Formats: sequence, structure tokens, C-alpha cells
Amino acid sequence: MPRLDIILLPLLGGYLFLITFNYTRFYHKRIEKNRLIYNSLLTAFGLTGIVYLLDFFVFRNNNYYLNVCTLKSPSIKEFRDYFSLKVDEVMHFTKPGFKQSLIAFLISYPLALLLNKLRIFKKDFSFDYTLMKWGNEYEKLIWNTLGEGSDLDKLLMVTTKSNKVYIGQITQLSEPMENTHIIIIPSLSGYREKETQKLIITTDYTTVIEKASEDNETELLDNKLGVIIPFSEIVLISRFDYNIFGQFNESDETLLEQQL
Repeated sequence: MPRLDIILLPLLGGYLFLITFNYTRFYHKRIEKNRLIYNSLLTAFGLTGIVYLLDFFVFRNNNYYLNVCTLKSPSIKEFRDYFSLKVDEVMHFTKPGFKQSLIAFLISYPLALLLNKLRIFKKDFSFDYTLMKWGNEYEKLIWNTLGEGSDLDKLLMVTTKSNKVYIGQITQLSEPMENTHIIIIPSLSGYREKETQKLIITTDYTTVIEKASEDNETELLDNKLGVIIPFSEIVLISRFDYNIFGQFNESDETLLEQQL
């Protein structure tokens, strides 16, 4: 009968690593949810293999001492043997392979956190890679717009299934999960007429936004004006340019000019 300790501990460690490490976390949320356990098993083999190799080539026969002035530290091998005995005393379990499996489990989460600190694996880079490779066109457009330098270039027009229209800046795009959503701070909002789909602007938020900016309260806008829209409710997202929009909507140009 196979021993569960040398299977479950590394498997749990592999699972913790995959859901913590940015690249694999976004990947499994977006693409391979059903393969998470299978990939956890592969990661478990990798972690266990690393632990065995380090133990065999670095710790088991390493008699290196650290000399500090006249003091000599215990060797790496002595540290390893001391730790091994302490585990035996605490766990009362001396089966071969148990300690390596335990270490593979214990290092999985800290290892993922450590890798996340590296620039190439930081959240924004991992998020960008995931969206550019597997994201839909709406997500790519939003993510690219968030990186624009000018506030005017960040303006997007979002139309929902209820024909409600929001024109403003999207401040948050949810992580690549199944139930994705956006948060938008509208500069203008309105609706499209059901028959003609003509855009009617009904509310202007620019005065509120300008006042919040003057009072250095822009961080509070998400709570005060932020509108959460699930992707399932979005019909259309497009960049918004006042000049181009005015050319196609001459009858609304005067109203928009006053509001913008």
C-alpha cells in the first residue's frame, strides 16, 4: 500500500505553489482550472526532486564550517542531522522519505512568494502576460488603456445590456477569473434609445471629479462614483474621443462640449 505521507504532503505543497505563484495562479484561473490537480502532482515531483538533490549534494556530506573570529560553527551536515533528529522526536515517525516530503511541503509557499518578488514574476507583469496571451479583446483594450499617460486617452465608452452607457476611466480590471468585472469612474453617463441606438447623455460627473481632485480626494472616487460592471452585462467597449465622437454626433456636440 502506498504511503500517503510521501504523496499528500508534496501534492499539497505543489497545489499551494501553483495558486500562489503569479504566473501559474493566473494561468489556472484563466485556462486550466480542470488540470490544477494534475499540475500540482507534477509540481510535487519537481519540489521533491529538488529537495532530494539538495539534501544529497549539499547537506548530507557537507562538512563546511563557518569561522567567526575564534568561534567555529557546526558544519552544514551537523545542522542537517540535528534537524533530522528533532523532526523524529517531534513527529515520532522515522519512515524514509518523510522528512523530504515535509520539507517539500514547507518550502512551497515561501518559494512562490519569493519568486513573486522578482520583477519578471510580479503581479502586473504576470497579469499582462496572461491577458495578452489568453485574454479576450475587451480585456486587452482595457488593460492597454490603463497604461495610457494622458487622462483623455484613458476614456472608454461602455454600453451594457440594459442600454446604459458610461463614459469614463476604468480604474480596476478584475483578475482573470471566470466572473470578471470592471470598475469605472464615469465622467458622463446616459443611455441609448432602444429603436435608434442614439446616445443620450443624462448625467455629468465632471464637476464632482474636479472638486475631488482639488481636495486631493481622488482615491475616494472609487467608493463614491465607482460603478462595478460584470463582463456578462457588457455589450460594447470602445475608446472615447470627443473630437471623433462629435463629428458623428453633430446634434449632440453642443451638449457634450458644455459637459466636457
